[in-house]
Amino acid sequence: MPDRAADDGVRLTEHADLHGCSCKVGQGDLDALLREAGLTEDRDELLFGVGEDAAARRLTDDLALVSTVDFFTPIVDDPYDFGRVAACNAASDAFATGATENLDCLVVLGLPGELTDSAAPILAGVADALDEMGGVVAGGHTITSPWPFAGGAVSATAAPEDLLTARGAAPGHRLYLTKPLGTQSAMGALRVRDDEFQGVVAEAADRPVDRVGEEALAWMTTPNRAAAVACRGTATAATDVTGFGLAGQARVLADRSGVGIEVTRLPVIEGTESLSALFGYGLEDGEGSETSGGLLLSVPGPRAAGLESRFDDAGVFYREIGRVTDGEGVTLRDPELEPVSR
Repeated sequence: MPDRAADDGVRLTEHADLHGCSCKVGQGDLDALLREAGLTEDRDELLFGVGEDAAARRLTDDLALVSTVDFFTPIVDDPYDFGRVAACNAASDAFATGATENLDCLVVLGLPGELTDSAAPILAGVADALDEMGGVVAGGHTITSPWPFAGGAVSATAAPEDLLTARGAAPGHRLYLTKPLGTQSAMGALRVRDDEFQGVVAEAADRPVDRVGEEALAWMTTPNRAAAVACRGTATAATDVTGFGLAGQARVLADRSGVGIEVTRLPVIEGTESLSALFGYGLEDGEGSETSGGLLLSVPGPRAAGLESRFDDAGVFYREIGRVTDGEGVTLRDPELEPVSR
């Protein structure tokens, strides 16, 4: 994995104690905060809002505006790659609702004074990623901050009938995931600097750590736009798998739909299962934090074949990972861990 940051003597991840989506406030703490602030009720002005991946407002009978904001600390050292990951992660919340058109981003950027030279490549990474997604940087806001962070306020549009929330899962539906898991483990391994522990990490990975990191970066910079377009008209509920991990995002789906979620399969980036065991990240339990992860989709059984065909035609990775039940909460039924390599 090219380490352009190391050539410049700058390692972004060394300037933050938490990395990527693992810097997010915990799921339970966030729920408590929203209740305390009185922000848990639906608003008549919105099609949906707090508690979903993004907010949606109807503009006309045929057009809805989706808005979201997401930013985090560096998960990679290279500034350009950090910008690309941040852009894909921020846009993913809009794509999870089915909004894929008229995409724009107001960039949010904070850097310590000693990292100001990283600002331009971070912004270039954001802009290039947005361009790949058919979007544009429309402005933004930059501050001096003790920890570096990047992301943006994203807006996109869709027809109101094409929008998805986490409320549409029903018993009997099949669950699909559109990226493998394991970004936290992969990037955590790359951050190890101690020579002795590097040997322990390399042995645990069972394949070159740099290669595991390259694949994790490739997944994190793969936009979810193609998956969002392909699942239109087939999925009935969706969320994207980010800081709360697969189990955490599945809990959101279960709670908001009033159903149970049963996970029977965990596709993981090859090498990350053993790294997670070494670091204690909980990947095998679906608890590992994910950054710029895939879409988690609930799909009625009769539509599943059509969805898979669309994914195949669009070149979108997917795995069926479980089902929706008439219970409650999330259950992992001795899930099969499937190593995935690109």
